[in-house]
This record gives sequence, structure tokens and C-alpha cells, in this order.
Amino acid sequence: MKIRRHGDMFGALLIMLLLGGCANFNASSNEYAMRNDEAMQRQQAELDKPALDNKQVYLDMIKKMQERSLYFASIAHIDSYQKTYGGSPEVQRLYADALRATGQDAAAEKQYKALLNGPESAAAWHGLGLLEAQRGNFALAISNLREASRLDPTNAIVLSDLSYALLNTGESNAARLPLMQAVELAPGNRKVISNLALFFLLSGEQPKAEALMKEAKIPVDVRSEIFKRKEAIASRNVPLAAKPDPGNRVLPVVAGAGGMQLQLQLQLLPPSSAVMARSE
Repeated sequence: MKIRRHGDMFGALLIMLLLGGCANFNASSNEYAMRNDEAMQRQQAELDKPALDNKQVYLDMIKKMQERSLYFASIAHIDSYQKTYGGSPEVQRLYADALRATGQDAAAEKQYKALLNGPESAAAWHGLGLLEAQRGNFALAISNLREASRLDPTNAIVLSDLSYALLNTGESNAARLPLMQAVELAPGNRKVISNLALFFLLSGEQPKAEALMKEAKIPVDVRSEIFKRKEAIASRNVPLAAKPDPGNRVLPVVAGAGGMQLQLQLQLLPPSSAVMARSE
């Protein structure tokens, strides 16, 4: 009987150990399952995160290609982009710019006109203005560029292009205001500076134009082109102004700490205002 009692106790202890082992095993299994589930959730969360925005990267690459004047290549990439990501007003505008830059004027005009009532309307009017300027239709170019400037009044390039179109029609007084605005908005932009140099040449102020181009480090070939444009425009229009009195020469352009911007502003003012500003 005693032996049996001990056996019963041993059996009970064995059952308890076994049960405890099962409990430990179940606990370990549950913990493993929970950890595995958490790992899978973390993995899924990583997959659900937005990946590197290849769409924007590709679009930025196309823009940089156009900044480097690689317009033919940009057309091929725009086609590829649209097949992968679809179209958008911005992409359509880039396409129109590329068509214009590669001499496909009719197609570019169609693209620009399709954008006139959307978020790229200012850029579309700008493009249409440039198209008309390329065609030599400066009256319509001015109208289009003025509309672009109305929609995007702080765009220095639009203002600079508007001043250039006005210069081509002999409207120096009208050209001064958008040019001054462009200078203040983007005093270091070479396109703006080039148009300012052209303005000075057409106004009979060649020393000032040469000093400006030298200070801005305008390349020799670009300087030559500016002089050619001046001759072409002058041959079509009455001279914009008599040569200035040598005693009324404007201060040279000085770069640094806003110096260039200030000097450019002074140089764009009418002679009497410029003298007054210097005397102050």
C-alpha cells in the first residue's frame, strides 16, 4: 500500500511536470508566433512605405536635361516617362518647351494652347510669347508675355523676355520697367544681365554695357551675339536714345553684398534720377 501511495505521488508529479513542460512549450510557441507575426508586420510596413519617388527623380532629370539644352533627348525621355507614369500639365509644358526649342513650332503651339486654362497657364503664355518672338511677330509676343507676367508677376525670366520683345519694337521706355523688375528679382541671372547689356547698347551706352558684361563674366561668344542682336534691332528701329553726355557716366557695376543689384537699379533709372540717387 505504501509503495502504491509513493507510486501515485510519483505519477502525479510526473503528470505535473509533463503539464508544466507543455505549458512552457506552449508559452515558447506562442512567443515565437507573436515575434514572427510582429516581424511580418514590420516587413509589411516597410513594403507599404513610399519607395524612393522614382517618378519625381525622373521628372527632375528631364528638367535638368532641358536646362542643359538637351531638348531632343528630353523628348525621348518625356515619351518614356508618360508611358510609365502618365501625363500631367507640367509634363505637357516640358514637352511643349522641347518642341519649341527643336523647331516644331506648330506642335508646340498646339501643346501650349491646350494648357492655357490650367495650372501651367502662365508658362503656356510665356511659351506662346517666345514662339511669336522667334517668328519675328513681336507685337503678339509682347501681348502673350504680358499675360504671362500678369499670371506670374515675380517670374524674372518672363519679365526679361518681355523687355527684350519691347526692345525689338523700339519701345525702350516700356522695356525699362520689366527689365528693372527682372534685375531686382534675379540680379545674378545671365539672361537678365545679357538683356540689360543689350538695353545699354541700344541706348547708346556701350561702355556701360561692356563693363556690365565684363563684371558678370559673360563669355566672349555670348557678348558677340549681344552685339549682333543690337545691330539687327537698331537696323529695324529708330535709335532708342542719343548717346549720353560723357560727364554723366553711371558708376561701374560692383558685385557683392547686393552691390550689383543696387548698381543695376541705378543704371536703369532715367539719367536725372540716377544723378539724384548718387548725390543722395
